[in-house]
Amino acid sequence: MLDYLKYTLSPLLLLVSAYGLWSGGNHVWLGGGVLLGILLFDAFLAPDHSLRDSRYPWLYDSIVCIQLTLAFGLILLYAWLIGSGHFTTVAQQTGAFITMLITQFVLATPALHEMFHRENTFLRWFGRLGMVMIFDPWREITHVVTHHVHTVTPTDPDYARRGENLYRHLLHTFREQIIESYQLEKRLWTKRGRPWWHPRNAWVWRAGLLLGFVVLLHLIGGWSGAVAGVAVCLLGPRTFLEIFNYCQHYGLVTGKPGRFENHQTWNHLTPFVRILALEITNHAGHHQDGYKPFYELVPDRDGPKQPQFLVCVLLACVPPLWFMMIRPLLRDWDRRYASPQEREIAAAENIRAGWADLNDEPEPAQRRHAAAA
Repeated sequence: MLDYLKYTLSPLLLLVSAYGLWSGGNHVWLGGGVLLGILLFDAFLAPDHSLRDSRYPWLYDSIVCIQLTLAFGLILLYAWLIGSGHFTTVAQQTGAFITMLITQFVLATPALHEMFHRENTFLRWFGRLGMVMIFDPWREITHVVTHHVHTVTPTDPDYARRGENLYRHLLHTFREQIIESYQLEKRLWTKRGRPWWHPRNAWVWRAGLLLGFVVLLHLIGGWSGAVAGVAVCLLGPRTFLEIFNYCQHYGLVTGKPGRFENHQTWNHLTPFVRILALEITNHAGHHQDGYKPFYELVPDRDGPKQPQFLVCVLLACVPPLWFMMIRPLLRDWDRRYASPQEREIAAAENIRAGWADLNDEPEPAQRRHAAAA
């Protein structure tokens, strides 16, 4: 039963966060502090390549449903506490806000992502409802249709090319995702002869979900609670999700657009990250079959890997440090994983990015070391 119990960690951390917010004072830091402590500890652990026991899938699904429900409850509790003036000092308000940013990103986002990928109708719709917590109910449209089909190509709004820093990527991806999801839906309602405002259009009813969520925040916490709740959604799970996407396929290329291969994503396989992220950092398996539940994913032992997840997110926020880390990994990827056609594409990308030195052949000693590895 240990495999099943591992995934109760996220619901427990959501309860710890709720307790801290409710208790007030310095306790508001409790949820975020414990979660960051676990992630920092995880950074020193070896990769975990173990498989999960999948004999009782309903147990896993029940845990994730509870997790997503608690995440909904936490944002509503936060809005109510803000509206009732529960946090009386700037320090308490700051601590509560930071805790919400961290917990909603690390604990809510994986659950809703897992859900909207499912074929089960109830689970998929629960995930769709959950997308209001990243303040992007249209995300499923671009993610499933565009990201999973056009992985590591410039037509994917989630993809960051070599040399692109995080902040340029954020401006690009926010804009392109909105445009892409609208255009994809527009094609469907145009073919069906419906006006843009027809309630059966996904663009419209998803906007209704988002509006309903904001209204609910307002009813519970007033204007101050609604504003704080929306700010958490936008600056926490919404923004950090894009930072995660920035890292996950950064700089990789493909010679076969539309056909995913395992070496076209970076993986993060440390034990606690696998659990907290519901295996989404076991990314190659997820892209091979987007409908496969998280507990059936098989870790890619030999695929490209980045440093631990939290380390990558922090480095991405400081572009010089990010480039210092990612350039050697890309050089290694070009030589160890890329096909001959992909090496040509990567070489051109290096020149475009101003990283032509990555195309230089390693010294003989380096070649011997690479061969031995």
